[in-house]
Amino acid sequence: MRLFLDTNVLVAAVVRDTERSDAAVTALNESDETYTSMLNLMELRTVLAKKKRVERDHVE
Repeated sequence: MRLFLDTNVLVAAVVRDTERSDAAVTALNESDETYTSMLNLMELRTVLAKKKRVERDHVE
């Protein structure tokens, strides 16, 4: 199955601070094909740096 991952799925998998984090990690690990967009990756960087307060160098 092909999955298109939105930013919220990526954030949940990276930060692991919500009840949906385990489901996001499972989806990433068990899917043969995952897709996202460049815009989602840019949004992920912004969310991690500003809202989750991850250091900018670590986000890059």
